[in-house]
Amino acid sequence: MTEEKVTWKTCQKCGYLQHLDHHRCLNCNNADFKEIDGQGPLELITYTILRAPPKEFVGQEPYALGIAKFENGIKILGQLTTKENLSIGMQLKLVASKLCDNLNGQPVNGYKLAPL
Repeated sequence: MTEEKVTWKTCQKCGYLQHLDHHRCLNCNNADFKEIDGQGPLELITYTILRAPPKEFVGQEPYALGIAKFENGIKILGQLTTKENLSIGMQLKLVASKLCDNLNGQPVNGYKLAPL
């Protein structure tokens, strides 16, 4: 697995940090942004163990899903590579991974969160 990066954008008017999909600032409605990448290791903010996953993830249960934050404030939601020995505040990294097969049997690739 290779390391991945996460790119978000920050509003040039008010500094609000948001996902690339938004065309206007969710805070001030400005349309001028600067792209920024997640920097440094991720810190696990919270997690849960899914015991009844969506249909595409059947066969993987139970698995852990967590929210993590980069040093520069970008937060992400992702599947963790393990459900063992997790603790709030632990350091994580992004790794490219097959997440599941969609309902048509096609692979869905993305990133997972792995302990450092």
